[in-house]
Amino acid sequence: PHAVLGARILNPLRPAGPPRARPATGPDGFLARFAGLIWVQMATIGADWSARLAVMAARQGVTFVDAPVSGSEGPAQEGQLVILASGPDRVQDVLAPVFGALGRATLWLGPAGDGTKAKLVLNSWLVNLVEATAETLSFAGHLGLDPASIVELLRSTPLGSPYAVQKATTMLAGNFTPAFALKHALKDAELAVQAAHSSGTRLALTEALLPRWRQTALLHADNDLSAVYITA
Repeated sequence: PHAVLGARILNPLRPAGPPRARPATGPDGFLARFAGLIWVQMATIGADWSARLAVMAARQGVTFVDAPVSGSEGPAQEGQLVILASGPDRVQDVLAPVFGALGRATLWLGPAGDGTKAKLVLNSWLVNLVEATAETLSFAGHLGLDPASIVELLRSTPLGSPYAVQKATTMLAGNFTPAFALKHALKDAELAVQAAHSSGTRLALTEALLPRWRQTALLHADNDLSAVYITA
């Protein structure tokens, strides 16, 4: 969690000096210290926790902005993330230079919490795309086809999105250097399933991949999520 103060971004969990944990609430919590300021939460923490933090902030007179990002390690290093922002309209101009330094685009999606909801929707789609890619390559191999030829077919047709082709290529190369670690993708998939249940619906495809992804993560948690190809 971060608080925005003027042109600076403060990380209340990492004050100056030796790092030490600082609680959010209570008389010594960082929220009490920053009444009247803006708290920008940019992690993917799920719909339930996003709502909890918004309530905690409101009690302390802090403006809560929920702004997870879409993009992996490379875009983050290059300032090319897409920021899924949500919160009061009045803070958009204040945060524009901050978000402009972090990403190539900022989408304001509505009240605080809607950014996290959008992130869960996107990452549910992402994990299903990666699972479908892994299964497709494995299926081709079991049929006696060269999986690399299927990648070329995907590349030359509308069926193959750039992301799917990229992941298929790394799967066949056995290059699982993490751009988006499996443990994080798995966490986001589980949060998406929880949010679906809370809203009265189901994500049947996402639920179906979870058991094997959990099993794969026992050995490959820190590898890229494309490592699910190993067990496909």
